[in-house]
Amino acid sequence: MMYAVESYLEAARDAGLLRTVSGLPVVAGDSTDPLSDARHLLVEYADPGLLSDSGTAPSLWRALLAGHPGASVVVVRAGAQVRLPRPWHRELTYVRLPADADVPVDPAGPRVTPAEEEHRPLLADWLVRAILHAAREQGRPADPGAATAEADALLDTPSRHSLLVWEHGVPVGHATVIGRAWDEISARSHMELVDVLVEPDADASAGRAALVAAVARLARTARTPLVGHVVHGRDGNGDRVVESLCAQGWTVDHRYWRARTEDLAVTLKGAGQA
Repeated sequence: MMYAVESYLEAARDAGLLRTVSGLPVVAGDSTDPLSDARHLLVEYADPGLLSDSGTAPSLWRALLAGHPGASVVVVRAGAQVRLPRPWHRELTYVRLPADADVPVDPAGPRVTPAEEEHRPLLADWLVRAILHAAREQGRPADPGAATAEADALLDTPSRHSLLVWEHGVPVGHATVIGRAWDEISARSHMELVDVLVEPDADASAGRAALVAAVARLARTARTPLVGHVVHGRDGNGDRVVESLCAQGWTVDHRYWRARTEDLAVTLKGAGQA
């Protein structure tokens, strides 16, 4: 179960974001989607007892909807064991590879090298494409200018490191990581795998495998876990990707769930809770 450390709860209390529902802590506040400017309610933390208990969960959603009437969407972070019923659906699943994991390398696989500054425009283009693709997969509007700004911010992160995979002397894909990432809720450090992308006309399977193995070696050298995320679109492919990763030694760390406020309100009304 995912419980927040006390330092995180104290910081949330100081920021005015901590409340209690049924005597249990909840950290929530208004958030703006950087890609669409839509107003969301982000529940950064809810005690697992609230999310896993069908008797207390409606009280949580009722309290949150009443306190944030302008939000169009509710996004909730929950531990790996939590399964939220309809109208909730998975948005992102974060997976973790242990620091001592041994990811096999195919000696005949494609070449992987560190990216140089001259490759920044190529990296930026790949990141923008990935950001816009993820939004489309989830049926969310996305402004290309906002996606470009998000990509630039990632590339400017001090501990960012990018790798390139090559075919026939040409870079055909990348893996970009943030070397020093910190999860405030659990007070754990990790290396974050932000994006892996290989051009569709290249050998995508071999390219991705080579990039992930190279990133895993970086994390192992740094003696830190590697954390990545899987986007869940409307086609269900995200679940299949998570299953494949777990078969390769990754574990689910946490998920983000998403529901439209109007759908959630209808569900609560039907259950006699609104």
